[in-house]
Amino acid sequence: MIKQVIATALVVVAGCAAPTPAPDARPAESARPSSVGAAPTAAAATASASAAEVASAPRPEDASAPEPPQDGGDRAAADAPAAGTSSGPGAAPSAGADPSAATSARADNKILPALESEELTARARALFDAIVKKEPALAEPFWFPKEPFIPLKDVKDPGKYWDNLHAAYVNDVKSMHRKRKSWEGARFVGFVVGSRPKWVPPGDEVNKIGYYRSFHGKLKYEIDGKPASLDVHTIISWQGRWYITHLGDFKKR
Repeated sequence: MIKQVIATALVVVAGCAAPTPAPDARPAESARPSSVGAAPTAAAATASASAAEVASAPRPEDASAPEPPQDGGDRAAADAPAAGTSSGPGAAPSAGADPSAATSARADNKILPALESEELTARARALFDAIVKKEPALAEPFWFPKEPFIPLKDVKDPGKYWDNLHAAYVNDVKSMHRKRKSWEGARFVGFVVGSRPKWVPPGDEVNKIGYYRSFHGKLKYEIDGKPASLDVHTIISWQGRWYITHLGDFKKR
């Protein structure tokens, strides 16, 4: 009996002496989900990246769309013709163009030239120099150009007609040179348009295109301190400029 009591007491003492597990011996329940939750987060990031790649990829219907110009369209603008320009006869000339080219263009040619202008004075001066020096070639800028003359005149052979008028112009320059024994000291003063410009409609004076016309302009100069002038029989307009068609009286020939 005594032995049984002693054995029971030892069991109780042994049970009390057994060490209590430390609070940190087992991982906290709150710590476990952190590793479990990490997997969904990584998966979400992967899914987001995949979605971004899909969004940035070109859609099938856009695959054939042309790539926009990298220069902001400047190349296309450079290749396009400038606004208001024209490449055909009668088009407005660029800076430095031949003086016989038109300053502006209209199909009906209904542009009244200025009665005074620097370009008109320059061409009149060239005519005066041609007369003084007896060099008809100097007078070409004031003569009506052949290119627009051909469609303007309604005659059987306008090119041949122009040739005849031009030959007369050359002879007139030489004839005016012979009006004086000497042109020494002659000084150009200016050019004055003669009669009031008149519009000549298509059909008059065997023309297909209308023009303004003026008779008996004056090429003014001074010589030996005295004023003098030469008669310019007929000038007509072409796209805003005056040109000679008859320097002398063509009908008297």
